[in-house]
Amino acid sequence: MFKRKSVLLAAVILSLLTLAVPAPASARYVSFTYKQDGQLRLTQTAYVPVGVLDGYGMFGPGSAAKEESGDLTVALDQPQDLFIDKRNHIYVADSGNGRVLELDGRGSLIRVIGEGELEEPTGIYVDESGKLYVADYGAEQVAIYDREGNKVASIGKPESLLFGKNNAFKPKKIAVDKRGNLFIVGEGLIQGLVELSPDGSFLGYFGGNRAGFDLERTIQKLFFTKKQLSQLSRKLPPSPTNVAVGDDGLIFTATVGLESGSIKKLNVAGDNLLHPSSFMSPNIADITVDPMGNIYAADSVEGYIAVYNKDGNMLFAFGGMDSGYQSLGYFTSPSGVAVNGDGLLYVLDKDRGNIQIFKPTPFALLVYKAMSLYLDGKYVESLEPWRQVLRLDSMFDLAHLGIGLAYYKQGKFDLAFEELKLAKNAGEYSNTYWELRREWLMKHVSTVILVLAGLFVLWTVLKWLHRKNGFGAPVVEALRRFRRIRLVSELLHVFRMLRHPIDGYEELATGKASVLSATILLIALAVVRLYEVYQTSFIFSGVDPLRVSMVSELLKLFVPLFAWIVCNYMVSIINDGEGKFKDVYKGSIYALSPYLVLGVPLALMSKGLTLMESVVYDYSRMFMILWCIVLFVIMVKEIHGYELKETFKNIAITLSGMAVMALIAFIFFGLTSQVWDFVRSIAEEVKYLG
Repeated sequence: MFKRKSVLLAAVILSLLTLAVPAPASARYVSFTYKQDGQLRLTQTAYVPVGVLDGYGMFGPGSAAKEESGDLTVALDQPQDLFIDKRNHIYVADSGNGRVLELDGRGSLIRVIGEGELEEPTGIYVDESGKLYVADYGAEQVAIYDREGNKVASIGKPESLLFGKNNAFKPKKIAVDKRGNLFIVGEGLIQGLVELSPDGSFLGYFGGNRAGFDLERTIQKLFFTKKQLSQLSRKLPPSPTNVAVGDDGLIFTATVGLESGSIKKLNVAGDNLLHPSSFMSPNIADITVDPMGNIYAADSVEGYIAVYNKDGNMLFAFGGMDSGYQSLGYFTSPSGVAVNGDGLLYVLDKDRGNIQIFKPTPFALLVYKAMSLYLDGKYVESLEPWRQVLRLDSMFDLAHLGIGLAYYKQGKFDLAFEELKLAKNAGEYSNTYWELRREWLMKHVSTVILVLAGLFVLWTVLKWLHRKNGFGAPVVEALRRFRRIRLVSELLHVFRMLRHPIDGYEELATGKASVLSATILLIALAVVRLYEVYQTSFIFSGVDPLRVSMVSELLKLFVPLFAWIVCNYMVSIINDGEGKFKDVYKGSIYALSPYLVLGVPLALMSKGLTLMESVVYDYSRMFMILWCIVLFVIMVKEIHGYELKETFKNIAITLSGMAVMALIAFIFFGLTSQVWDFVRSIAEEVKYLG
């Protein structure tokens, strides 16, 4: 969120800097997007503002005079919704004036609908026959008008007991599918959308949100009685706040307040077909869907308009909040968004009472063209548009993804592999690697088996010759002498810890390891950690090595480890532990023996696996971590001479001490930062006065 605001702030600053120099509208604001790894960055301009529609322009010449005489209300008053039908007619829910305006494609008024009948229309939808559906929040009903603007029906609160006797019916938004069923956003209806038949019969709730995991509630269930739980307020799922229907009949919803997955694409069963994304704003005021399935969303807080493809990946976003300069392309409170058949984008601004019109740039048209060709199965034809996109923006991840998928469909897996690696798309990268690996195995599996079998036979023969005739005895003896070197023996003790941890810690206490060997192993731990970060396949790590800070990764390893060592030693002093500080230091480092031994092999193994074998990597890593935890427990027990109960007590107090240390460090650095800012501000004041 902070990065997004930074980009929008940069856009506003750029606008102010260019006010004094004549420039086209497109030069005064920027577009941005998110890469597959979550990094926000600027991209080519996607849309440029080309005009504005307000009430005076809609009602035509002389409208201002008619408004002054009281014959006509021209200014829009808190308009809440916008819709464009198949004829490119524009409909505006003029909520404050209790009416709906129908405009032609140029924005000129055709008719006023519902004036004197509607109280507070907040949502509108027009079906293919031209029938207008209005969610009248003020009147608590849905009003239906024919093609000529005549009211033909109204639907009030459903009488079905399944709707809920105490549930209020206050419709805010509405959409209608191809069967004529109505999907209504009702205020406070946490069950989901209200689904009604064409005649107004209640069919059920659809597409409700889930409350999600609540850690506080889970802990309360463990310790509270049923009576105490009954007195607590429950965490309820948020109610959907917007709805749209795609040309394929799928229902789209938006929910204000959801940090992840605020936009949903629902099938007939109400399941979300989009992957939850942190790139979706939790403050979406309106959504619409174009014939290609692209999703357009208006953010009511930050003021930007985001465009997502049919899978929910952000293509680009633009706009932002106007800082008071009435700048074209910025908004004060966007409340509606719609796209006409020519690709023009219309954005309704509630506070300004106008509609801004945006035109896609050649860059955006290229992206749409490439996507359209690909979705039609014309993979070869889509390659050139994607390449043109890359010429305009070489860092546009979706272009690499499109080219990679096109190569994949053609069976050119090696080329697809390189493009998908650039796109950082783990799923498609994994599928391509599966095909490449399958081809390689089909060609070389017999050779691999023969080589492995040969090595096994060679090893068996050498062992037999050594036992029979002493073959290679000098080499074996040299290895034994090398292992008997004290430092080497101490370093190899990690393998003893893996096989016999209890005996290993008893030997550790009798001098089997030294501070020097533990320090060398600590350095080895740092090397293993860095190798793991930089070499683990991005399918499993989710980290871009180019953006990794070596210092931060080492701090993530050393700070918790040394906090554990210090806290555990201090707790052991209080609780009569036998271990000295150097014993805790050595024991803690040797407790990480599984990580030392398995960290590098797991990173190497990740390069040969796909997502379909992710369970192998995940369980192997989990086993390694659990093994380390077990060794830490044994370390506390053996080094300090505790019983099992005292061991867990010591560990619990140690972890609590680490938490307190972290809190103190957080407060200290926070106060230090504030003091530094205060001193710097005083220095700047003195410099200014001087």
